[in-house]
Amino acid sequence: MQTQKVQITLTPEEVAALSLKSTALGYKVTKYIKFIVMKEAYSIVESLPTLAMGPALEKKVLKAQGEYRHGRTKRLKKIEDLDTL
Repeated sequence: MQTQKVQITLTPEEVAALSLKSTALGYKVTKYIKFIVMKEAYSIVESLPTLAMGPALEKKVLKAQGEYRHGRTKRLKKIEDLDTL
């Protein structure tokens, strides 16, 4: 996923209110706004349901992660490259 630049316009009163809170926390206003957005996004992601893996799948995942860590994986440029392995 790519990052996206967002531009917003705030009233002087909104900036003043955000400035008070951000200064109290030791942040600049822009950093504090980013923190607020991140916190909201995190709460959305945390509310999504998760499913537990079965033991067989968990074993396969752990094996694959180990292979990746030890450099035994290949990066594919397109899905068709699977036929060449």
